[in-house]
Amino acid sequence: MRRSRSSSEREAATVEIVYAAAAGAVLAAVGFLVLAIPVLAGQAHGEARKGWFTAAVIVAAAAFCGRVAVTLRRFERQSRLREQAAAAQAAGGDPATVGAGGQPSQPGLTSPDS
Repeated sequence: MRRSRSSSEREAATVEIVYAAAAGAVLAAVGFLVLAIPVLAGQAHGEARKGWFTAAVIVAAAAFCGRVAVTLRRFERQSRLREQAAAAQAAGGDPATVGAGGQPSQPGLTSPDS
């Protein structure tokens, strides 16, 4: 069972969600504009216009969803590692070895028998 999140953890999650959405929106806008330039410049007509516009919408949606997913996965992974390090430290273990398969996260911190 997961423990309840503190106020600072909830705020960090909110900030990360807003950042993910904003970064996704910017990336989607850029992707849309890159593919919609022929339509906006009047270079595409008829079916080509529809095709360019459809492609622009698909790329924008994929860019937005992809960016949001990558950003939130990274945040979740970092939060999980922080929780594991805190649990290891509370249990008297070495938080430097959490998430690394028992190996220290920094060179030079290995035990003499390794």
